[in-house]
Amino acid sequence: MSSKIRIGGLRDLYAQPLYRTIKGSASAELLFESPAAHFDAIMSNEMDAAFTLPIDYALNSSGMILYPNVGVSSSGYSNVARLYLRKNLQQITSLAVGNVSTTNVALTRIILGEKYDSEPTIIPVLGSVDEMMVKADCALVTGETLLTLQSEFPFIDIVDEWSDITELPFVHSFCIARSEKFLKEIQTILLSSIEAGRNSIGSIANEIAAETNRSSDLIQNYLSHFSYGFDELSKASLDEFFRMAFFYGMLADIPEITIAE
Repeated sequence: MSSKIRIGGLRDLYAQPLYRTIKGSASAELLFESPAAHFDAIMSNEMDAAFTLPIDYALNSSGMILYPNVGVSSSGYSNVARLYLRKNLQQITSLAVGNVSTTNVALTRIILGEKYDSEPTIIPVLGSVDEMMVKADCALVTGETLLTLQSEFPFIDIVDEWSDITELPFVHSFCIARSEKFLKEIQTILLSSIEAGRNSIGSIANEIAAETNRSSDLIQNYLSHFSYGFDELSKASLDEFFRMAFFYGMLADIPEITIAE
């Protein structure tokens, strides 16, 4: 190819090992946009492939294909998403959400339905846990703030609850392209980068710590909760997530998952 391959990346901390050798590559460049913007860019040929989140894929899956063995997942406690609860709460009727992904909202709705028989009203609230809890029975918080967040409110780890219900990992992200734009060259770049990332968690943690003024041990411990790849369990988890999201009315239909061979 005459120009660099353009790959859409996600800014989430857990995703950084995916990009280990793509960053600074002579043949590929990373473009960081929202998942919705990634799909627009793929459809307009401004990106060749992009990492996305499950619900964003479900809403835009027509004509899309997944790159095999490329993605990130976690099982049990992973500190990606916490649901803070009022103390001595008897019934959950409202859920405060801030700047969180539709995937994490959907996952939380599933957990609340399955474990608490609750279909809460969602209330957008930007602010601290305390400010969110003034407005609702529980509050969904995600992102890097959880690395150091302290609160008097009890919480549950949403991915841990998913693993408890399904006995499956939760798939946070994977890489997609238009079916007719799948390229073995891109697959090679992605797989090489993931392998390098798996083998460089300590170095990645040191680099992120230097950039963010956080403890390298803290970052490394966080990244250790994740698995990098996409296997049969990953597909089974996505299938189950989409089925349950449909059941709880968060998807109009269950998308087909097509993985390149």
